[in-house]
Formats: sequence, structure tokens, C-alpha cells
Amino acid sequence: MSTEEHDDRPLDVAVVGGSLAGCATAVHFATMGYRVAVFEKRATPEEYHKQLCTHFVQPHTVPLLNALGLAHLREPSWSVATKAVFVTPGGVVETPGTGYDPERPESYALNLERRVLDPAIRESARRHGVRFAEATGVEDVEEGADGWSVVHTRGEAGERRYRARLVVAADGRRSRLAGLLGNEAESRPNERAALFGYFRGIEAPPDNRSVFVMNEQDLACSYPLVDGRTELVLFADKARVEGWRRGPEGRMQEFLKYFDGLAEAPSVADAVPEGPLLGYSDYPSLLRRPVAGSVPFVGDAALSLDAMSGVGCGFALLTAQLLARSFAGRNLDADGVRDGLDAYRREFEKTLLPHAEGICGDSLVGKDEATRKRMFETICADQELAAKYLALTGRMIMPAEFQRAFMRGLMARGAGAARR
Repeated sequence: MSTEEHDDRPLDVAVVGGSLAGCATAVHFATMGYRVAVFEKRATPEEYHKQLCTHFVQPHTVPLLNALGLAHLREPSWSVATKAVFVTPGGVVETPGTGYDPERPESYALNLERRVLDPAIRESARRHGVRFAEATGVEDVEEGADGWSVVHTRGEAGERRYRARLVVAADGRRSRLAGLLGNEAESRPNERAALFGYFRGIEAPPDNRSVFVMNEQDLACSYPLVDGRTELVLFADKARVEGWRRGPEGRMQEFLKYFDGLAEAPSVADAVPEGPLLGYSDYPSLLRRPVAGSVPFVGDAALSLDAMSGVGCGFALLTAQLLARSFAGRNLDADGVRDGLDAYRREFEKTLLPHAEGICGDSLVGKDEATRKRMFETICADQELAAKYLALTGRMIMPAEFQRAFMRGLMARGAGAARR
């Protein structure tokens, strides 16, 4: 049921979509003193959450929880503080300490389940005074000559119109607003399928490490969760998964057999499934312009990338923060909106697109395995470079910084070999 009582007063900000990016955007603008409403096409009971997710919240994201009123989710009763270990063709990428940055012990990742995060961020938005119109779809958005936008909605109470200074598209991968505004997605191929499952009976690695095993062109992942549970995720060449036995039981047996064949992964000998496997076989990355007309796009509506990168939650919260910062200190008049959108476009392109290009490249499986092995041998031989690699995967540094460090490491390794 909708929690909204109809209110004809104009809005400062109308957010279309009530998942992570939408709620985070709403909280940020409400904190800035604006009058904000969220329009969500689904009915969202208290426990509603996204199911298809690795729940791996990258370290760059963890501090963003504080400004959203969600700092408590970093506590052990809600999530598991973790750090990635990569088992690669050239060795193991692991650095000492709990943090990705040795000088910052709290620079860790979180295994934070969406069944916890999604209800918590909706509740935070309500605490900040955000109005919610649930089971309410947006049918159209008109840009008025007076600088206001008119949002046409349809819900349980019929058709309604709302005036807003700023309309934000946070309506996900299949964004309806993108279609209405002609913001067509650029599709990039993803050659891997994915399977997700929750289990008991799997012992967590030391320090609750999250283990990522590169096996040929696949990536097998193990995430320790609260209450002694584990999520196993496999990103595999589509041909491999398509050849597995049909039916839920057959696929589960093949899935566990695969993990059992990986000596570096946590043992699954005593694994007990909590339910059936989830997953997808076709999930291309989608990239859209961050601004269409006078409407900014955030979260999956702006870029929905291969889940193997683990950036879905992080980029949802980051785009919300970038948008809010772009409007800090500005009025929501015509000039303020135009300047805020220009600033957001620049920050989006500078901060997110370089990562997106690398992620899309990693979604292709036809790579030179010998070159890949040499790359990871170089990384594993240099502790500083290994730390840079972890920082890159945690989106704490830009790809160009890692590439410069890698070239230095490669040249140093070559010079050392020549001296020998």
C-alpha cells in the first residue's frame, strides 16, 4: 500500500524509482532541505528487496552509508566486514591487514545483504521526511516553459499530476523515463552467465575473506554472510553452464561439483542449500547518458554493468552522491538546475566511465591466457602493485593510476630478468 496522502503542493525534487539509487538521492536532497517525493511502480512491503545480487559492497561505498543514516549497517549484526582475495593464473593477490589501504584499517568491503540494505534505506528516507508514492508508475514527464516539470502518474488512486523543480530518473535498468526521453542505452556484450546460491555448512576463510577464484575464463566467488551463512556465485562461460544437467536439482549438483573442484575455494563438502539457485544467462552491460533534457539519471538507469564487477550497489550510491553534490549551494531555478546538471555530467563522465570501460572489457571471455598469466605474475610479485590491484577492484583508485603502476612494475620486472 502507498504511504502517501495526496498533497498538491509543488515538489522540489521528484525521484522516479525507489530502490538504492532513488532512495539515496531522496535522502541527500531531503538533507539539503528540499521537499522530495519518491514514485515507485511496485508495492514495496517492509521486507521487499532485490534478490539477484552478490551483496558485496565495495570499500569505496562503505563510507557513503554514513551520510544516508545507515552507519549502523557496518556493525557485525548486520553485515560482515571483508576483503577480497584473488586466486589468479599468476598467483594469489592478497595484502596484509583488514583494509584495502594499509594506512586505513577501516577501508574494508562489506558483505551486506539486500534483505537488510533495501528496507533500511527506505526507512531512512522516510525518517528524513521523504514522501513515498508506492504502486505508482510515472506515465510521462513534461518540461514547462516556466522551469517546472510536470510528472504524470498512474496508481491505485488513478491519474495525478505533480509539479517539480527537478525530476530524477532512478527507475532501473529498464528505465521507462529513458524511453520517454529518448535516452537510448548503449549495450555492451557480456559473455558470461551467472548463478547465485545461499548455503550453510561452509566454513568462512580466516578474517572473513571473500575469495575470488579465476578458473580459465570463469570467476568463482565465496562471500561469508552473517549467521554463518555463505553466498556462492559463479560467473562462467555461457557454454559451460548451458551444458549442465537440466532442472533445479541437477544444476545445483553441477554447481557444487564445480566449487568442489577448486582447491583454493572454501570446502563445500558439508554445504546445505538454503534454496534454489538464482541467476541469469544473458545480461549485457547498459550505459546511458547521465543527463537527458533536464532529467539526470542515477544508478542502474544510468549504467547497469556486469555483476561480476560487484559495483551495482556502490555505483547506485555513488551516482546519488555525485548528483547531490553537483546541486549543493545551488537554487533549483532554471539557472541552478542547468548548472547542477552540467556539473553532474562532468563528474559522472570523469568518475564512472573509466571504470565502466574496464568492466565491459572484462565481460569478454576470449582473452590471451598466456598474456593474462604474465599480467598476474607481475602483480603478485610486487606487494605495492598487488595493493593497487585490490584498490582498483574496490574502485578506490582510477584505472589510469593502476595502469601507470603496472607499467612501472612490468618494466622493473623486465629489467630484473635482464640483469639475471
